[in-house]
Amino acid sequence: MSTLTLHKGITLNHFQLKCLGILLMVFDHVHQFFYIDGIPMWFTWLGRIVAPIFLFLSAEGFHYTRNRFKYLLHLYIGFVGMNIVSQILQTTFPSDNVLMNNIFGTLFLAVLYMLFIDYLVQSIRQHHWWRMLGAIGLMIVPIVLSFAMMSLLSQEHIPSWSLYIMYVLPTPILVEGGYLFILLGIMFYLLRKYRLGQLIGLILFSLMIGVLSGSSLLDLDTNFQWLMILAVIPIWLYNGEKGRSMKYFFYLFYPAHIYFLYLLAYWIQQ
Repeated sequence: MSTLTLHKGITLNHFQLKCLGILLMVFDHVHQFFYIDGIPMWFTWLGRIVAPIFLFLSAEGFHYTRNRFKYLLHLYIGFVGMNIVSQILQTTFPSDNVLMNNIFGTLFLAVLYMLFIDYLVQSIRQHHWWRMLGAIGLMIVPIVLSFAMMSLLSQEHIPSWSLYIMYVLPTPILVEGGYLFILLGIMFYLLRKYRLGQLIGLILFSLMIGVLSGSSLLDLDTNFQWLMILAVIPIWLYNGEKGRSMKYFFYLFYPAHIYFLYLLAYWIQQ
């Protein structure tokens, strides 16, 4: 992997950056499941850094992977698998906590759009206009599906089958972080050769979220999502190197730690 850092000195490779994201993710989810037990707010403040890190790494991973469709398949299996297991756990061990975590769907759609963008660019360069129109059509499909799902869910009597569709069909409006996180992942991919551009984009994106919330940026009790701006530091330190390989660790650790915390909270409540 090429080195794209803006400095010399302390750096983070792909593995180290992912480990940092995983560590901060645990802090965030501990607060999510145990905030009523006195877990401090700063646990979730730290967690705001996680999504930009994983979206950034997904852009890197998509660029370097040897098999893009296999990469997408792994994310999709993670999405469907978590939906099924989460439903089973919530039915078997009902709790005040809601198992709504599933970043796999967000990463899947972000990477899917990266694939569509590459296909569109290739079609334009080769002057294949019908393929170009096809690529644009593929980009529109998830958006149309989002509105269709929202229409179904807004009905007074929601069809039971529509809930099962949600388990297998990730849509931009309904995945974790919604279309904003998908756009952030796309931004990281489009600017992956321009680290400074990525950092500026993340800063502007974070501030936009903070301003649009309607609360003061200093009101960190209610307006803290903009703290994802702090992800510029570890992303700036990224040196473009792969580092140690633990290919499937994240796919296993992410759902495992969420379900462990959910069951632990359930048993404490009992």
